[in-house]
Amino acid sequence: MLHIGYLNLSSHTDLLEMTRNNPFLASHMRPIKSGSTRRIARGILKGWLDGGLLPLPFAHVLARWQKGICVLAAVQNTGSALVTPGAEPLEDFRDLAGTRMLFSCIGSMEYLLAHRLFRECGLALSPDAGPDGILAEQMAPEMIPEALRVNPDGSIGAAVLEEPALSAMLDEGTTSQLIHCRDLWPEYTGAVLVVRNTEGPARAKLLDNLARALITTGPAPTAPNAPKLIPPCRADFLTTGRYLDDEQLSPMIASLL
Repeated sequence: MLHIGYLNLSSHTDLLEMTRNNPFLASHMRPIKSGSTRRIARGILKGWLDGGLLPLPFAHVLARWQKGICVLAAVQNTGSALVTPGAEPLEDFRDLAGTRMLFSCIGSMEYLLAHRLFRECGLALSPDAGPDGILAEQMAPEMIPEALRVNPDGSIGAAVLEEPALSAMLDEGTTSQLIHCRDLWPEYTGAVLVVRNTEGPARAKLLDNLARALITTGPAPTAPNAPKLIPPCRADFLTTGRYLDDEQLSPMIASLL
């Protein structure tokens, strides 16, 4: 039985609901709810977890540190975008200087894509940014929509929203889309399901079978809009460095120490 860490995110829970409806997957994968991405990554490193759902950047860091980390599947999110509060679209990214930007996870792929985007505009994005930068703040994803609606002091300048909250808030006119993550990276992948493959041939064979079962299993009837699973699109899925430079990865490496 593989112990798989996950977070209380709709994309994670919908995916795990899908696995519970497949007898083979259910008999070999036991979901373990975790409080943070950091805890999942550390659990895989320390051995109390066999694998977990991780943002691609964290999986990249993990693969640097431990041999035998393999990807069973990539989670293709239904969509994420950078948004700003209010119905009026932002005209200049530089107007975000001195504001807060909300993320469900500091170190997610969305965070790194935003970091790259704003750096190209001359803006710093970080959890300790100064008054001329954008202060990155982590918040539970279910709380972000209401924070954008209320925003009493106007300090929240932007946020990342995932579906279905993204479409709902755009429809109600309480946010404007700044840019979609797929416009920043067409191959955008929200998370990957990684597992340690260090226990010999039997584990390797099991993981091959699990990977095939994951890709061929459809959404659960209770979650028809769950994110799709896709096979890793390249052999170097965990080592691609196009959006993962040392400056961006160093905070995640530090968080795993």
